[in-house]
Amino acid sequence: MTRTLRNHDHHLDHGDQDYGGDDRPVVDPVAARLMFDAAVDQLTAPGVQTITRDDGTGERGLVPCLLDQLAAATRPGSERTGGTASGSRPPASMNALAVVAEIGTTMRHALAALGHDLFGPAPKTALSTQVRLWASHAEHWQHHDPDYLHHAATETQRWVTAARAVIEPEPRYRLRGHACPVCAETTVHVWSDVESDWVRQPALSIDTDRVEAVCGACATTWGLDVWAQLGRILHTQHQETLHLDCE
Repeated sequence: MTRTLRNHDHHLDHGDQDYGGDDRPVVDPVAARLMFDAAVDQLTAPGVQTITRDDGTGERGLVPCLLDQLAAATRPGSERTGGTASGSRPPASMNALAVVAEIGTTMRHALAALGHDLFGPAPKTALSTQVRLWASHAEHWQHHDPDYLHHAATETQRWVTAARAVIEPEPRYRLRGHACPVCAETTVHVWSDVESDWVRQPALSIDTDRVEAVCGACATTWGLDVWAQLGRILHTQHQETLHLDCE
């Protein structure tokens, strides 16, 4: 029997908080259900990804669902920050650990309130399976507790956003052919999830999230205004060198 989670799951409805108060707009149960189902699908449904190889050919393959990728990122060797090293694979992503911990704690309380016992001595149930089990009660919420459904949909969509920020971070634009003005390195080794190996990449890149230039070798950063000025100086020096070579 499906039960409402109001006053049970403090992670999603915060105890006795009334989500249907007079100062809140009336929830459209159908819209809330569509929002919730779409967010759950993004978290738990496998996807199809096209990988473009160096020779220009493309290959389509099935990739794990977002939650499974997030769980994998919590294991050592799955960091997606593009860091460098010369020995073992990178450490686990702390961002992934935080998101997985939040969702896991929420599912523990939510599923317990719904009468599910998945946390005994048996092997641990995958987080994606827990979320799908929790989502199986959505029809009941749609008819009997639309305020909770709307809140669950909002939280689930927030998890999607947080998970994508870890799994699919903003791209870094590599500055090929430039040496770092501080350490003089032109390339670094970074871990490639596609190749499952270390690959060589330009040391300098533009971090679009922090809006700055970054050296992957010595970790020096520059604001883009400083980098633009430095780029003009380097360009002038390069032109002067070419002029001297031609004399």
